[in-house]
Amino acid sequence: MTPTPNEARFCTRCGAEAAADSVFCYRCGAPLNNANPVDPNAVNPNYVNPNYVNPNMTPVPQPATDQFYDQPFIHESDRKALKALKAIPGFTPLMKAFIKHWNEKQFKIINLSSNIRIDENQMPEIYNMLPPICEKLHIEVPEIYLELDVVPNAYTYGDTKPFIVITSGLLETIPMELLPTVIAHECGHIACHHVLYSTIAGMLINGASAAGSYFGLGKLVSLPLQVAFYHWKRCSELSADRAAAYCDGTADNIIEMCMRFAGYDRDLNLTASKELFMKQADDYKDMIDSSKWDKTMEFLVVANRSHPFNAVRASECNAWAQTPEFQALIARQS
Repeated sequence: MTPTPNEARFCTRCGAEAAADSVFCYRCGAPLNNANPVDPNAVNPNYVNPNYVNPNMTPVPQPATDQFYDQPFIHESDRKALKALKAIPGFTPLMKAFIKHWNEKQFKIINLSSNIRIDENQMPEIYNMLPPICEKLHIEVPEIYLELDVVPNAYTYGDTKPFIVITSGLLETIPMELLPTVIAHECGHIACHHVLYSTIAGMLINGASAAGSYFGLGKLVSLPLQVAFYHWKRCSELSADRAAAYCDGTADNIIEMCMRFAGYDRDLNLTASKELFMKQADDYKDMIDSSKWDKTMEFLVVANRSHPFNAVRASECNAWAQTPEFQALIARQS
């Protein structure tokens, strides 16, 4: 029995209700089959109980309330960009092929063999920052690793068992008091269910040629898909920044984090102003908005970037932190 166009279905992993024409769950990214009708009494041998938990599958943590489930810190452009990405011809075949061939255990092999696993006993100064953030965002505590890389970076990959990696370059660039903000940003990706799509973007878009030879999927990554993936990835970073601001109760740390990534190294004995950095972002927006040509130039510059510009990113989060929505959200958690 196949659902009618007006009939919804349930994800067998997290129980979310999905439209009949959905291929993947909007909440956790799990693939959907074609036989999950709403009515559990329907005569259908293929029906899967939405409340069933596969013992071999890691359950997705449930939020405290239905209101929180929609993640009030998700940036509006994040939702729009993901919807646009899914509408690109070739997206569904790419997702199906990726899930068929990909196994997240390859990351486990790399992390355990090459990186340092951080836990209660190994670098506890860092690990102890993680559980309170996860509790606030209502997610399971992920594994976290340290990677030798001079580039200051942190990323979250995986699917059923997301994990966080921070680089040695990050620890050399930002002061330790900013590290919880970076970790909260990465946990925000998990809370917003970005991780599956971010993993695909990282493996198939940033390294499309390697993926083509390893998985045989490179031919499925068209130019429109690459552009759409990059656009969504940039928008998803704005949601993760908001999640970090939610955890911090302010956007100040996000602003400083962006200044650090822009070049304000922690060892520089210089005076830097957040207010002037925000003024710089305003000047940039005024320049771009004043000319269609400048707007076009901006698109050409950012088209292949996975992250928004530092000043713009800080400005976006700072603007949200001034809204009644943010203030009500912070007041509710106090």
